[in-house]
Amino acid sequence: MLAHYYNGKIFANDTTVLNENGKGQFSGNELLPEGIYTLYFDANHLHDFLLGSDQSLSIGKEAKKIKVSKAKESQQFQTYVNYLKDQKEQAKILREKLKKQSNSSDSAKVLNQKLTELDNEVQSYWKREAKKYDDTFYGKFVASNIRVQLNESELPKEIQINDSLLWLNRYQFNKNHYWDHFDLFDKRMWRTPIIHNHLDQYFNQVLIQHPDSVLPVAIELIEESKSEPEIFQNLTAYVLNNSVQSHYMGMESVFVALAERYYLSGDAFWASEKTLETIRREVYLRKNNLIGETAHELLLEDPDGEYHSLHQISTPYTLLAFWEPNCGHCKKQIPELFEKVFMKIDPSALTIMAVNTQDNKEEWLDFIEKHELNGWINVWDPNRVSNFQINYNTRTTPMIYLLDKDKKIIAKKLTVDQARKIILEKTTTNR
Repeated sequence: MLAHYYNGKIFANDTTVLNENGKGQFSGNELLPEGIYTLYFDANHLHDFLLGSDQSLSIGKEAKKIKVSKAKESQQFQTYVNYLKDQKEQAKILREKLKKQSNSSDSAKVLNQKLTELDNEVQSYWKREAKKYDDTFYGKFVASNIRVQLNESELPKEIQINDSLLWLNRYQFNKNHYWDHFDLFDKRMWRTPIIHNHLDQYFNQVLIQHPDSVLPVAIELIEESKSEPEIFQNLTAYVLNNSVQSHYMGMESVFVALAERYYLSGDAFWASEKTLETIRREVYLRKNNLIGETAHELLLEDPDGEYHSLHQISTPYTLLAFWEPNCGHCKKQIPELFEKVFMKIDPSALTIMAVNTQDNKEEWLDFIEKHELNGWINVWDPNRVSNFQINYNTRTTPMIYLLDKDKKIIAKKLTVDQARKIILEKTTTNR
């Protein structure tokens, strides 16, 4: 099978049957888009090759190595692949030897030095090839491997000896120079197997995982990509999906901002009405409870019919817990919340408002009595007049929010252990 890489996946182009001599041919009347392609035999046997502007080439095996004939760029890429394979084999041998040495031995130091020299040699090779073939796709692909590194010796001495300032300079350098050798706006680079690794590393490791760090950079790159509709689509979709799947608290702010700016505004020409409806619903459910925003007021009644206001709670912190008596996770976590958090924190520092999301009063009261959830503000909204389902996105329970004294959302979707840790840290720090 002939297949190509695109946007992190592999897509089939054509198939052929090899003859008794193991030979086959692919042909067509039009050139294929340039990129990295693969000869796919099965999941364990495939061979990548570069397809540039010259697409008349042959691929075979000679002396146990793959050899490419014709198509100069394709030949250069194969030479590069063979070189990397040799370097990796050498590195593997050195690491195997290193495992048998104690870390402090002279032999270990020698082996580590050889590994460093091997790495430097590969870096130098990439730089030479990238410079030599800078006007070709092959040159661009090789250049994408070059690591950018801050020369710390050129920084002022006061920065070099200050860990915080040094970290900040490293961060700013990596953020601003990450794409120096990777042309993100070249469509051919999106047809390689390395594009998603670079995107993941940049957005999930290089950038600080906070909306204030990720969102401005994402918008800047997306705006720059608009001249290439294909890249605009791929990049916008990647960052949107990456933000909504992030495990870091608060990153859904990036999702909401990008969804509103590009999808719900009509810029996302590729999005179907079904996709837009899904995004519209997600934005609707998430934008009212973003971290850093003021939590919506809740005026709810307790079992005796008395009303309690969320915004009138005066303690420095409030835990707002949405739960239901018959939810499996709630049956375990709500009693734990009482024992591990409520009973361990100074009541003058923390109030827990527990909201029953269901309308069976008997089940609710039985649960409260059984687990002795006394001292909480136990409330419910059987007639659904507060709109808590939308304002607090309670599609799953338990849903636990932490609010400060001004009722701004500090954290959300907390587990009991996370809630305990955060509150203990905050109440200890603020003493």
